[in-house]
Parts: sequence; C-alpha cells; structure tokens
Amino acid sequence: MPTATPATDPLQQADYAASARADYRLLRRLMVFSLLIGCAGCFAFNLVDPDLWGHVRYGQEWIADGRLHRTATHTFTAEGYRWINHENLAELALAWGFDHLGVRGMLLAKCLLGMSIIGMMLLVASWRQIRLLTACVFLLLVAVNMKAFFPMRPQLLSFLCCAVMLTLLEAAFLHWRRPFRTESPALLPAGPTIDWRPLAFVPVVLVVWVNSHGGFAAGICIACAYLFGRFVEMLVDRRPGDLPRLIGLAAVAVGCLLAVLANPYGDGLVKWMAESLGSPRPEITEWAGPKPSDPIFWQLVALGVANAIAWGFTQKQRDWVKLAILVLVAWQAVSHLRHIAFFALLSGFWTPPHVQSVLSSLRKKAAEGLEIVRPAPAIKWAAIATLCFTTYIQTHSLASRLVALPVAGNQYPIDALQYMQDNHLSGRLVVSFNWAQYALAALAPETTVSFDGRFRTCYPQEVVDMNFDFLLGEYDGNRHRSPNSGPVDGSAVLRYGDPNLVLVDRTYPHAAEVMQDASVEHGGQWSLLYQDSIAQLWGRSSLYDTPNTATYLPAQRRDISDEESARVVQWPAFPRSEHGSGSVDANNLQVTRRAADGTITASPGA
Repeated sequence: MPTATPATDPLQQADYAASARADYRLLRRLMVFSLLIGCAGCFAFNLVDPDLWGHVRYGQEWIADGRLHRTATHTFTAEGYRWINHENLAELALAWGFDHLGVRGMLLAKCLLGMSIIGMMLLVASWRQIRLLTACVFLLLVAVNMKAFFPMRPQLLSFLCCAVMLTLLEAAFLHWRRPFRTESPALLPAGPTIDWRPLAFVPVVLVVWVNSHGGFAAGICIACAYLFGRFVEMLVDRRPGDLPRLIGLAAVAVGCLLAVLANPYGDGLVKWMAESLGSPRPEITEWAGPKPSDPIFWQLVALGVANAIAWGFTQKQRDWVKLAILVLVAWQAVSHLRHIAFFALLSGFWTPPHVQSVLSSLRKKAAEGLEIVRPAPAIKWAAIATLCFTTYIQTHSLASRLVALPVAGNQYPIDALQYMQDNHLSGRLVVSFNWAQYALAALAPETTVSFDGRFRTCYPQEVVDMNFDFLLGEYDGNRHRSPNSGPVDGSAVLRYGDPNLVLVDRTYPHAAEVMQDASVEHGGQWSLLYQDSIAQLWGRSSLYDTPNTATYLPAQRRDISDEESARVVQWPAFPRSEHGSGSVDANNLQVTRRAADGTITASPGA
C-alpha cells in the first residue's frame, strides 16, 4: 500500500514529496524504455514480402549494368513493353544493403528506420511539451498499427519520407497561431513568423519520395492540403505583412507539385500514375478495405477511437487544418488497407497534444484533494521487477527477429524450385502472382515469367487480365478488366507466349482446376511433373512426355505427393546447385522453436 504523507514540518513534507517523485520518476523511465522496446519489436517484423526478391534483383541489375532498364525484364509476355519503375531509389538501397550488410544488417537497418520515425514523433512531441510517457504510450499504438506494413519493402521509404516531411512542416509552423479576427484590422499585430528554412526542404523530400515509392502521391496531397489550409487561414484572418507569406506558401506548394516531374520518366510518370490510380485493383488485397477478420482491423479501430476521444474532448485549441487532413486520411484507411500506415503516421505527429490534454483533465479530476504518496516498498519493487521482466521478454523477442528473415517451405515453393534446378527445367514459366518474383530472381536468366508484382508498371492490362483469369476466374464478379480482354478465360495464359512450364499455388483453387482440366488425363496438353502440399509444377506434354528427346522426364524422376515441407531457410532461399554450393547453403536455418507470435528462433545450419 502507498505510504501516507507524514504530518510533520514543511521541510519533512518537502523531502517526502521529493522522494515520492523520485520513485515515480524511476518507474516512468522503466515504462518508457519498455514501451520503446515494444515499438522496436513492431518494426523488427521479419515476415518475407513476396516482392522482395524482385526489388533486390532489379536494383542489382541496375548497379551491375550501370543503366536503368526502361522496358520489362524477366518476362516473356511483355517483352519490349515500357516499364515505369517508381521504386528505383528503394530498389537500389535494398540491393546495396543486402550486398554489403547482409540479412542481419538489413533487418537491423529496417528496425532503426522505424525507430527513427518514432524518434521524429518524440521530437515533435517535445516541441509541444508532451510528457514522454504519454507520448510513448500513444506511439506504441501507432507502431502496432504500422507493424503489418513493415516487412522489407519499398514502402519503408514512403513512411520515412512522410515522417521527415511532417517533421519539417511542424518545425515550420511551430509557433503558428491564427485565431479568426475579432478586432479592427488596424489593431491586429503582424502575423506569426513562418520558419521558411524547414519549409523549403519539403519539395526536396518529395523529390526523393517520387523516386522511391508510389506513396509519393499521398505525400504530395498531404503537403499541398496542409499548405492550402494555412493559406486559407491567412486569407480569412488577414494581418499586416501577410502578402509575402501568402506568396511564399504558394511557391512552396508549386514546388511540391513540380517535384513529381523530377524522375527519369518526366511527365510519363504523372500520366501513368493518373491512369493507374484511376483504375480499380479489386484483385490486390492491399487495395481492399479492412475487415474484422484482418489482423490489423482491431488495432485500427483502437487507433480511431483514441483519435476520436483525443480530438473530441481536448481542452487545447484544435488545428482544423490538421483535423481535416486526418479525417480524410482516416477515410482512405478504412477504404484501402495500404493507407492505414499513413493514418498512423499522421496520428503520431498530430494527436499526442490532445491525448495529453484529455489525460491531464482526467488526472486533475482524480487527484483533487489527494496528497502525494510514495508507493510502498513491496509495490515499488514488484512494479520494477514486472517492468524489467517484460522488457527482458520483449528484448529477447526483438533479438530473435533481427537475426533471421525466414522463408518457410509451407508458404513458398522452395522444394518446387529445387526440383526445377535439379532437373534442369527452365524456359517460359506461368507462375502464381505471389511467387513470381521469387521464381524470376531464383531462376533467371534461363527462366522468364508470365506476370509478377510489378503489375501495371510493365504489363499491359490484357496480360494482367489473363493472369488473374487463371488465378481467380470470375472472382464473384469483382474484377476490373480491359474491354479488349474479351470474356474471362482461365486457360488463355497457357497459350499466350507459348509457355512450357506452369507453377501453381494450390491455395488458388481456380488455377488448380484450370490445370486439371488442361491435363493429359482430360485430353489436354499438360502433365504434372511435381507436386507437394502447396505447389504443382506442370510441363507441356509434347516436351516432357516424349521419350528419346532432350527434355523427356521419365516417371521415376517425377515427384508427386501431398507432403508438407518443414524446411525453413534464410532469405533468399535460392535452389542449391548440383554440387551443393550456392547462396542458400551458407544460410540454411535449423528451426529450434516457433513462438506463438510467429517469431522464429533459429541457428545457422552446419
């Protein structure tokens, strides 16, 4: 139980109060450290993104060739087709990082990138005199909402650029106060000084962003909406000396808009973005709205409720420009999963002052008439022990996530690609969308693919359509297709470009049904060469069923089963060569424990 304040002279009471504050200060510091470790754990998310293989491969090829490829590579369905790659800087960074830092170094760098974003939020919170503990509690909720969007992928640079941009905007308008005019214009003081130095760097950040990831469209909208809001505030609340500021804000906004042209494709990127963003993507889950079954759903609900309470019950003056932008981005977050991260970012920079206001009001009401008391020694040390133990568990989990980027054989076709390598199977491969960049990176240059995660950046819509026809079919009518694609035809991809191999993800039942209908047993032209619990590899029967030919694959060399692979190997998990050499051998992992949260504890293989 807390120890009561002794009824003694004022000096003793002062000493007692100082001791109580010291006890609480220690507990607060331990809580802050534990909360920051929790944030780091979110940013150490070590799930492999399906497109990572391609991003690294494209960056490596640019570095090796010394030039940017402007037409589609590694594909037989879009040879010579223009490639608008809006992730060039991110891919160069990923390629250089994996080549020089390795897997562990890149995992650490990713975690530090996330913590740098939290650091910028804490910096802005300190400018606003937000208590550190209050800020950290709220920022843990922000980090939890960003966790699902923090695999190794170009989006990370979007989040970093957004955080830098928001920090610059906060620095530029740190002392912004624009109450609507209530006095005679002659009595109004000059408007507050805008710090133009950080504001001038906002277009520079957007230039970097434009060349890193397509999320720059959201960044330009946020920046211009923010500047436009300030511009309107100045017009409504006119003060002496505002004209130069109005011109300056307009100039920065124009700079933000022109930043989109600072890319290798010029206005070609703008035209492509307008065309792409104007077309729905019902086949891509990240462009769907969150559902209660999604892991991120309830975290988003919690963040939304926290924002509603903070902005609704705050005693501080609300910034209506920020609130309007936050509401618009929240609307986008409930419409598209991929925008949840931007809602979390804006919340982390703009909501903590109002969180503190609400908490301070509640604390003030709860503490009325109460004296400062010290926690009893038993309670104090129990709390310290609990915080230390929690921090230890979090640190252990964090460390395990920073040593391995595991590729699981029950999620990716590790064994199927190894079978292709062992049997020298290569050529034109129709492959499931989520495995395509793994396949093209592992099997290039001998094998090219029909379609991959670059989507519309380097594939005509008709090629996109036929590949999703194969994977999804009608998809309950929830498809967006070109009028030139004709009726849905799941087998069209088996004819286009004359592929000789098909790698099917069996979790797509429509694709498995199409291949079954196209099999030799059903009068078709395709034979099953390999099968396990997740993958099927089909080959054109005219090539692999004909004896006395170089491509003939006899029955004894075919591997058909429903066995589930228990292998978990370190990224990139490329097939081993015939002689047992190759990048994957040195990185094999022996799984020793799979925690409930998905964390894999592993040690290097022998």
